[in-house]
Amino acid sequence: MDNKNVKKGGRGAKLEQLTVQSITQIAQFKEWLEILGYSHHTVYSAPLQVRELLNWLGDRMADKTSITQVTQITQNDVEEFLEYFKNRPNKRRSGGLSIAHINKQIEAINLFFTYLKTTGEVPTKIKLKRLQSKELPNHKVLSRDEIEELYALTEVNLLGQRDRTILSLYYGCGLRKSEGLSLEVSDVLFERKLLYVRKTKNRHERYVPMTSRVMEELEDYIYYVRPLLYDDNKSTERLLLSERGLPLSGESLACRLKLLQTRTKKGQATGLHSLRHSIATHLLEAGVDMDNVALFLGHRTLDSTQVYTHLIKEIQ
Repeated sequence: MDNKNVKKGGRGAKLEQLTVQSITQIAQFKEWLEILGYSHHTVYSAPLQVRELLNWLGDRMADKTSITQVTQITQNDVEEFLEYFKNRPNKRRSGGLSIAHINKQIEAINLFFTYLKTTGEVPTKIKLKRLQSKELPNHKVLSRDEIEELYALTEVNLLGQRDRTILSLYYGCGLRKSEGLSLEVSDVLFERKLLYVRKTKNRHERYVPMTSRVMEELEDYIYYVRPLLYDDNKSTERLLLSERGLPLSGESLACRLKLLQTRTKKGQATGLHSLRHSIATHLLEAGVDMDNVALFLGHRTLDSTQVYTHLIKEIQ
């Protein structure tokens, strides 16, 4: 059969229509992500991941004579793709795809259909659930007792108070590494009991509530410790300072936490991000609404927060 004849009518024409429309949809989706301030990685990768979905569906459209537009894709169509995707070979190495990689694909698809719903192109939003088995195995969660042990092991000196401040920022406020390192003294709003986080992963500022304990640790550090670390010749507004009066580096930050963890009963270093995982899990365990936990962490979607519901069992 002549391919040109196929394109002029019937299923082949529908496949061509879908392909043409999908190119426009993907371009508009990418622009939407940029406007909303998603990270450069998401702006680059999510459209590519959606393209794989649409290419696969385009091949399947030959058997679905009623579908000619992206907006006609159903929940069942997307679930069929996910079943294929979960079992397809890894294109970069031998073996299958990791749980984390599959969940990234799911997040991209959910974002795409959120875009279609937000822009009014579809009446209802298609949504896929993240995979729960073997969920993010590298996410180590510390128990409340283990957190208290870290606080108790800090020394009674300048660096010890700075260590308690680090724990308060990364556990008590659930910050990412770069967010804490970018904080300035003026970002601590004692009168409002809020921490202003201006430099975030997704470029969307947020205000994080501070507990009384966090406020006490930050007050002690700002008023009694930081002035002794501060060097007039190396003027900086950064909150966390090194012994030389310079903004604290990520390497020094990780070393201080590792030092504390080696003093614990287990003596195992789990990484700075484990503090963020821990507070998220503890809040959900205590019954805090998932929407509020998402706001606290600076998540753009609830999918990112739902991960922690599967980590609660690790601390019980």
